[in-house]
Amino acid sequence: MADRVNHLINQMRLKRLKKQLIEVKRYSEVFANYTDEELQAKTTDFKKRLADEETTLDKLLPEAYATIREASKRVLGMYPKEVQVMGAIVMHQGNIAEMQTGEGKTLTATMPLYLNALTGKGAFLITTNDYLASRDFQEMKPLFEWLGLTASLGFVDIPDYEYAEGEKQFLYNHDIIYTTNGRLGFDYLFDNLADHIDAKYLPELNFAIIDEVDSIILDAAQTPLVISGAPRVQSNLFHIIKMFVETLVEDEHFKVKLNKKEVWLTEEGIEAANHYFKVSNMYDPKHFDLVRVINLSLRAKYLFKDNMDYFIYNGEVVLIDRITGRMLPGTKLQSGLHQALEAKEGVELSQDLSVMATITFQNLFKLFNKFSGMTGTGKLGEKEFFELYSKLVVQIPTDHPIIRKDKEDKVYAKSEEKNEAILEKVIEVHQTKQPILLITRTAEAAEYFSAQLFKQNIPNNLLIAQNVAKEAQMIAEAGQIGAVTVSTSMAGRGTDIKLGAGVHEIGGLAVIINEHMENSRVDRQLRGRAGRQGDPGISQIYVSLDDYIVKRWSNAKLAENEKVKDINPKKLQESPFFRNRVRNIVTKAQRVSEETAMMNREMANEFEKSIGIQRDRVYEERNRILETQDFSQFDFNSLAHEVFEYDLKAERIDNADKVIHYIYNNLSFNFNDASITQHMQTREKTLQYLIQLFNKKLEDNLKIANNDYYKLRFFQKAILKAIDVEWINQVDQLQQLKASVNNRQNGQRNAMFEYHKVALETYETMMINIKRDIIRNLCLSILTFDKKQDLVIHFP
Repeated sequence: MADRVNHLINQMRLKRLKKQLIEVKRYSEVFANYTDEELQAKTTDFKKRLADEETTLDKLLPEAYATIREASKRVLGMYPKEVQVMGAIVMHQGNIAEMQTGEGKTLTATMPLYLNALTGKGAFLITTNDYLASRDFQEMKPLFEWLGLTASLGFVDIPDYEYAEGEKQFLYNHDIIYTTNGRLGFDYLFDNLADHIDAKYLPELNFAIIDEVDSIILDAAQTPLVISGAPRVQSNLFHIIKMFVETLVEDEHFKVKLNKKEVWLTEEGIEAANHYFKVSNMYDPKHFDLVRVINLSLRAKYLFKDNMDYFIYNGEVVLIDRITGRMLPGTKLQSGLHQALEAKEGVELSQDLSVMATITFQNLFKLFNKFSGMTGTGKLGEKEFFELYSKLVVQIPTDHPIIRKDKEDKVYAKSEEKNEAILEKVIEVHQTKQPILLITRTAEAAEYFSAQLFKQNIPNNLLIAQNVAKEAQMIAEAGQIGAVTVSTSMAGRGTDIKLGAGVHEIGGLAVIINEHMENSRVDRQLRGRAGRQGDPGISQIYVSLDDYIVKRWSNAKLAENEKVKDINPKKLQESPFFRNRVRNIVTKAQRVSEETAMMNREMANEFEKSIGIQRDRVYEERNRILETQDFSQFDFNSLAHEVFEYDLKAERIDNADKVIHYIYNNLSFNFNDASITQHMQTREKTLQYLIQLFNKKLEDNLKIANNDYYKLRFFQKAILKAIDVEWINQVDQLQQLKASVNNRQNGQRNAMFEYHKVALETYETMMINIKRDIIRNLCLSILTFDKKQDLVIHFP
């Protein structure tokens, strides 16, 4: 019933799109007769009409799409099909186009990119990795340039490349920019650490199209991008606690809930810890670090799996993205968890670095005036797309009907039997020369199948997401006659598998999947590897009761049933009752996995709210300071008055010694005034005295910064330094609080309420600290000039 309703709604949406499609086709017929010069002149014409407010982007869409469509035929030799135009209309509307593999999403994106770039405010195409961004940019750049727009790759595709001054500004100063979500996110964070207006390089975030949109703004949304700063004080307890954790017995000393990613000590476990570390109560505040590292070590040991969540590479713990199976070099778990993993694996402990800046992809893309997306698997995530981003998903029909056969799951009791059946199937199909793509969830499983096939003298390509460019080439070749490719779930995503000569006649590509993934969207994406553009093909998923998804997300005990164990595997496999029972278990486990992931994303979104609001305010204030050209109207007296009044009260500064100490710390290193007591008869008099002293010290420094430019730089740097120091402390504090907040649930206190409450309190403290730091920087900084006569500020 639900499917029927969804289909009807989608048909209504397509009907509306077709009205605009008719308009595009009308203009397309006209522009087909234009000369190259006439067609190229349309860009200037469109820009002028928009600038003069004679038209809007929505009204211009049919003409603009017809223009780039015709240009594409002439420049690239590719003419966007009607279904591609429909997908392009959806994306301009700020929604998500679900387009199947092989339907030409890269070409489709050129239409909304061109239209939105005509405003002069820029348009981004954002994809999941450097290779895809670079490939699509190289392919589409000639089209945009022929039409008079500039296009760039938003980064230099060389490992560890160091950008020259002004190079980033140049890369971003183009009409259309191809980049990745990670690069844009880090650039946004670094751009907001700039200490001069000329050092900023990011343009207005106007319009973006996100490729593989479900992967980026759903699956990756809860992993924040983090810029790390100074090392924290390292705990020396990791190794000794690792040995203690190894003595504990599950269910006796601690309990684990894998599906909730929770592990905790029982009463017996707490007693064991008290005894092991010779303390009377481990929860005394003085043993905070002990409790913290025990919790981290338990999580590292029982919630993180080698070769699934991370693996050891060159003596380092390298994280793996569970959804994509890709390595995440340079990314580290926060708040000591990475060090706990390193201790578990016996590798050298890295520095636990403080967090300087952080943002989630959810919040990053909400910064755009408008963004849209495209994917082959959006419909299954529509509820979340709508709730989080107010985006609809429109399913675009394929140009040719899909004739791929998605076969029923093959069901087994044990993974050994299942793996054996998969190998038999591959050998059987390979004899017919039909190409095979065997997809596994983990790199470990892929390596196992690849090795077994070589033993059977079946040559195969192994793809385990280590080299994106190489895997794209290998996946592109997977449709050749007799080819066998063994791949992890996301390897080569974004690359078409075209069928080789003679493959069409023998049934197309056969996709065999060795277990259901944790997300049904990924299952669909994997099946879609076969049957592109109306090609034949088959797909089949093999399942067993000891698959990861069942063990992790299901409470079913069928695998432990003695009767099941005694039945002959072949008979069991043929039993419709058993097959249906297993299918139901797997389906339910996948649903639990998806719902948990959704809850985790909601949770991450909730955590991000506090820091997101604070970050917006701080970055807004930084930009205001950077853009200020004259501080003569800035009321520093009021600022000083507020700080002094707060401090006198909060720190109970009520005698001469305390006032002198306060002055040394905040206003003057060489203070000497014997008559200070006569200025302290009332708090108001003390306040006035401090303000006079502040004005004198500021005046002294302004005499050294002896022209308007140096004064401006001094004010800007003093204020920015204060903002940055306190904001970095705040970000790091909130990051650590997030990691520990679940341990703060006493009685009925809600963890999220607790987090927001502390976040608000610490924000207010940060604001007064920033103001105090500004006063200190203005008074206590030492100003000098270098050999080039540039101003150098030595902050206190």
